[in-house]
Amino acid sequence: MMKKIFLVIGCLVMGASFWGCGAKRGELPPPTIAPALSSIQVRVVDVSNETRELYEVDVIGMMWSALEESLKKRGMLWKPDSGGVPLTLEAQVLRYEEGTVWLRWFLPAWGRTTLTTKGDLKEGGRLIASAEAKEAITFGHQTFSIGAWRKIFGEVAEDLVSQLTQSL
Repeated sequence: MMKKIFLVIGCLVMGASFWGCGAKRGELPPPTIAPALSSIQVRVVDVSNETRELYEVDVIGMMWSALEESLKKRGMLWKPDSGGVPLTLEAQVLRYEEGTVWLRWFLPAWGRTTLTTKGDLKEGGRLIASAEAKEAITFGHQTFSIGAWRKIFGEVAEDLVSQLTQSL
């Protein structure tokens, strides 16, 4: 009888760790990629690290590349031979935690990878749109994402560009 009680308690504890810790609460569904807007061109002019911390990875370069890739998918990335005056995009990395897949698996409350950015879309010196995007890879949400520190930049850039271009 005692063995069955311990087995039930063990199953409840495991179930709570699987369903409780990794659940995303109150978040919107993932953004969809907007159709290409070829008449509007955007140039990434600045990405800054507002965390004031140094990381093992180049957070500025990775965010810059991810933003340009997201704009390119939409046909909105300005090229020098495009002509015209492009809109400018400035972004700031507000929070970054690299996390680790091993801690996500063995200690669900730890090891999450998080990234929060803010972006401003400008025409000349006039602010057109501003948005903030954040993403977290936790236990239960892409638990086995080896290299999540790379993937999260693309996800946040897609969300940020999607939010900024919705108002155009």
